[in-house]
Amino acid sequence: MSRGTVTGGGSPHAAVPLQKRRLSPSFLIFISVMFIAAGLAVSLAVGAANISLTTIWEAAAHYDPLKVQHFTVLSVRLPRSITAVIVGACFGISGAIMQGMTRNPLASPSIMGVSAGAGFALVVAMAFYPGFTYHEMILVSLLGAALGTMIVYGIGTGSSTIFSTGQYSHVRFALAGAAVTAMLHALSHGLQIYYGISMQVMYWYAAGIAGVKWDDVLAIAPWALAGIVSALLLGRSISMLSLGDEVAAGLGNRVKRVKLFGALTVFALTGSAVAVAGPIGFIGLIVPHLTRFLIGLDYRYVIPCSGLLGGALLLTADTVSRLVNPPQETPVGVLTTMLGVPFFLYLARKERSSNL
Repeated sequence: MSRGTVTGGGSPHAAVPLQKRRLSPSFLIFISVMFIAAGLAVSLAVGAANISLTTIWEAAAHYDPLKVQHFTVLSVRLPRSITAVIVGACFGISGAIMQGMTRNPLASPSIMGVSAGAGFALVVAMAFYPGFTYHEMILVSLLGAALGTMIVYGIGTGSSTIFSTGQYSHVRFALAGAAVTAMLHALSHGLQIYYGISMQVMYWYAAGIAGVKWDDVLAIAPWALAGIVSALLLGRSISMLSLGDEVAAGLGNRVKRVKLFGALTVFALTGSAVAVAGPIGFIGLIVPHLTRFLIGLDYRYVIPCSGLLGGALLLTADTVSRLVNPPQETPVGVLTTMLGVPFFLYLARKERSSNL
């Protein structure tokens, strides 16, 4: 197979050219890994009280639990920073899968009802079953993500399944996602008021990754790892799906099976991320577009690069959130929303102008 093409197993000679690359995937991966490594060092150093790199090294090499700075580095900031990378990767990969499967540039967990469904399910669980464990939170979040997605698909395409085919408006999909998100948020607020859990839910929404501990990292890691591995295995098939269902089927792709596993992967990634960090918006919208702009449309590379860029973006946003108004912290979701809303409006305007 030549560089920049996708071929199907059922037609060994069929090849579809992909978008020209501005950077090689390996170079982007290298740069992203280096940026994340540097970002981790900075995130451990800055905050309400800055900590020198020398002290950080001492905490890693000769940890003393009696020293406040050592405890802050390894028990407060390190799990928070690692969670930021994992959650950002989950949202970035989820957005890439959704945009590839639906061929909708406006698709992302925060817009298509996935995050809202997961959040609503968690609020319901907090109201009726307080005191559940991290793993139970993630399972509830997965179910909510699936529910939110089905409702949006039902409104956007007239079908309640991810297997629907045919032409539909991308903007209509986005409007359906916005309507469902607003509805689920309203129901969530009603439950919060009626059952007196507003403070608990507010902390979960606003804190984001600020209050995570090692237990949160251990809870999300298996789900994130399984979702990332699944996404990487689906990369070639999603490349074909991004060309259209008929083209993908002609290239030997089992369209319904790929969509099923793709949806399950999105639910696992988004559900686990929302359960730990709350519904942080727009990472899954921005990152896949940036990735495709840099390296083209081959999802074998778009998916891992979206994960790395998503992790780097959320880690950067979390670090900046500590510096905006010290010693108070700005919720990281506020920063990602400020970045994402103008980008979403630009894409929506572009789609409307193109009559898609």
